[in-house]
Amino acid sequence: MKYMDVKTASEKWGITDRRIRILCSEGRVDGAIRIGWNWTIPEDATKPRDGRTLRRFKNLRIKVGHIDVDSIERLVEKYPIREDVRRSEYYHRVIKEALYTFLPDVDNTLIDSVLSGELNEKLSLKEHLIIINFRALMLQLTAKKYRWTEKDLQSLYLQLLQGVDDYASPTYRDGFIKIANREGERARVNLQMDTLFTQYETTWKNLNGIISGTLLYGELMKIEPYEEYFPLFNFLILSGELLRNGILPPTLLSDTKDEMMAAFSLALGRGNYMDATFFIERAIHKTYEGIENV
Repeated sequence: MKYMDVKTASEKWGITDRRIRILCSEGRVDGAIRIGWNWTIPEDATKPRDGRTLRRFKNLRIKVGHIDVDSIERLVEKYPIREDVRRSEYYHRVIKEALYTFLPDVDNTLIDSVLSGELNEKLSLKEHLIIINFRALMLQLTAKKYRWTEKDLQSLYLQLLQGVDDYASPTYRDGFIKIANREGERARVNLQMDTLFTQYETTWKNLNGIISGTLLYGELMKIEPYEEYFPLFNFLILSGELLRNGILPPTLLSDTKDEMMAAFSLALGRGNYMDATFFIERAIHKTYEGIENV
């Protein structure tokens, strides 16, 4: 691994030497090592987020919902995420339903045919690849054990578009977030993503997986860091957050999409996640009911 000194990091990140030393001493620069009075920093280390700058963009009005924790814990204990669950008919049904919901312009029977291994002349190569890539990622996420990082999200987006757009960039779209946290104030996408992960890594870190997953899903809806196939991408993020907590993803039916949007409308407009959390919890119970009935 290659390393750089504080001066080089200062020039690279655009912050003072003194600020970098403070960040290193606070443990906020990954891999930084102190040798005597000096700090040695991995060359590929990312610039740490500065809470002083991001504080004004935090969504401070968030009201989280309530869930039946005991009920969820019993289901998690009864159905641990093992290979048999991953291969179960109903887990694959969850994947299908997400595709039905978030690819509304593609007929469900055509999605079924691609998932069964067929090539269909009514679909473009792009549509074939998106369907196949999404299923592959949903299966890979069953082994997820760690918290999301921004690099994970960027990598996941590229994997979703693998073969679809060979020139796709993990860089967030340029411009402002879709829905402002405060009236008349919209942050740029990259700044709001920094803010979101500051909250995720600190104030949300001890929340139940259903609540943290719902918050991630809703706040990403506000930001929309990527435009192409964003709803499918966002469902992957929600699923990964649940799976790392041992919770199966929700069954989102296409005929409940309007209900879902209504549930999230308060979250997007006022930061009130009570309806959204309840909706996701019920959709998760639907998954477990399906697993039990298979």
